[in-house]
Amino acid sequence: MDSLPVELIQQIHLLALNPFFPQTSRTIYASLHRSSPFYTAEYLFRLYRSHGANEVLVRALRHPVCDIHVVKALVEAWDRSRSRRADNQNDQTSPRQIPVVPPLTCRELPRRLFRSPPLPSTPIPPLIIYIFETFVQGSGSTYDPSPNSHKGYPLCRAVLQSNYELVTYLLQKGADPSLKDYMAVEIAVSMKDLKMVKLLVEREQSGFGTTRTGDKSESPTKKMKLGDRITVPVKMVESAMKKGTKDIVNYLVYDKKVIPPLSSIMDLGKADTKPKPKAKHQFNKSKKRKAGFQ
Repeated sequence: MDSLPVELIQQIHLLALNPFFPQTSRTIYASLHRSSPFYTAEYLFRLYRSHGANEVLVRALRHPVCDIHVVKALVEAWDRSRSRRADNQNDQTSPRQIPVVPPLTCRELPRRLFRSPPLPSTPIPPLIIYIFETFVQGSGSTYDPSPNSHKGYPLCRAVLQSNYELVTYLLQKGADPSLKDYMAVEIAVSMKDLKMVKLLVEREQSGFGTTRTGDKSESPTKKMKLGDRITVPVKMVESAMKKGTKDIVNYLVYDKKVIPPLSSIMDLGKADTKPKPKAKHQFNKSKKRKAGFQ
């Protein structure tokens, strides 16, 4: 089989749909490993098309080989299949009614897109932007790409990587910092990152606007301040106090009016007033050594 041409090996792979087929030999693996995005998309299309329009892309994106070029080719392959179905639907000689195929959706973002640290040149991976811009159904559809996939995993990973651009983008798309008991905020507090805490709590302000007066001239006016995204729980102040991040404590207490319980304040005071161990015994011991007692 190693002597077969690449085209024939790929055709066998498409017919077999066996994930272990590339491991049968090094030659076959090399032939399939260097495949074009169109071939990879065709393989993923055949592998998952039976799962329906709402699952094909979700399952395909879990494969590391499925990059932005493969996704675009997969969408083209699905659209071609839809157009053929539509042509058969309009054919009056067709013996039976063929169901209409809906467009692809992508309601879930795979974890792998957020695991690797971002490149300095592209803090937001192009594939994430493409998914949000392409597969939005509108009007809060159930099958819109969800920034809260896997219980807020994308936002937590972006916070852990201090990727402010990606965090801002996910928040604009509807990411919820309160998921999993405010884990994203907890991570920011643990990292002593006041900038990230503010980004998660406060909504992005639009700055200044313009107001048209009676003489048709425009004058700058300050826009109304937006409400916070979340109500900060008391445990975040307690966590910041334990971490010793005074700037975050001051921000939460004085700016956000989150008052920690008296017990936490008393425990913190006890930790500060705990007596230090005396070094008298060590001093006497070293003095005895110098005197030659040991």
